[in-house]
Amino acid sequence: MVRKLTTTAAVLALTLGAVGADHHKGGEQWSAPMAPTVILGHPEGFEPPENMPPPPMSLDMFFQLMDANGSGAIEYDEFAPWVREFHMPPPPDGMGEVDMGDGPMGDGMMEGMLVAGESDLADLNIAPECSDHLRESEQGPQSVGAPCGDREGNLLFRTICHAPGYESVAISLPDGRAAGCFGLEALRGEISFEIVRQDGNVIWDTTMGKESFQDLNLNGPGIFHVKSTGGSPEGAVTVRFVDANAGN
Repeated sequence: MVRKLTTTAAVLALTLGAVGADHHKGGEQWSAPMAPTVILGHPEGFEPPENMPPPPMSLDMFFQLMDANGSGAIEYDEFAPWVREFHMPPPPDGMGEVDMGDGPMGDGMMEGMLVAGESDLADLNIAPECSDHLRESEQGPQSVGAPCGDREGNLLFRTICHAPGYESVAISLPDGRAAGCFGLEALRGEISFEIVRQDGNVIWDTTMGKESFQDLNLNGPGIFHVKSTGGSPEGAVTVRFVDANAGN
């Protein structure tokens, strides 16, 4: 499934430099409107073409740079590396708040964005920095004989970061194995994520809430991917789950 870029009530900062939340106009400081805000910037390693005009670039030029495969539509994998920050402001006074329940991914989640240190997410460990060494170390179980309902299996971690090269990590399940008892082990910054099948179909994302995450079950054979869908540059999350025999 190809997800095309659309913009609704978002403020897109189309420059190649750092973009702050406060700006100056006519010598006076003013703030961006209280609306969902997406701040875009060039990915790590990006080299602008020699004929590129200085910022702010034209919208056509910016679109062409993001459309890496020249298809005329910006796909999700092309868009994600350019997102430097995503902010969803709280609702205005009198509008009320969405009740996401208690526990991990409860009050600390606004519109699917996990925010470290907020409310019931404050007790989580700080997610580690992503690296190839961390990826390799998470291939083995954290412990064996971990309970999951009426089964026991291997407790596994998967860490993703909202940073180029580490936005996605795989969960590989052979025939007869299943992953369940999902939860959050650690969190850093702000991040949202989804779990997709190898064919790209989304099974779960953070807008679906805590209860559906805890009840999620993945059955093999198959390869599933935990993928960042937005967040701050330092955003990271460690997902935990139990890999057990599907028939037990």
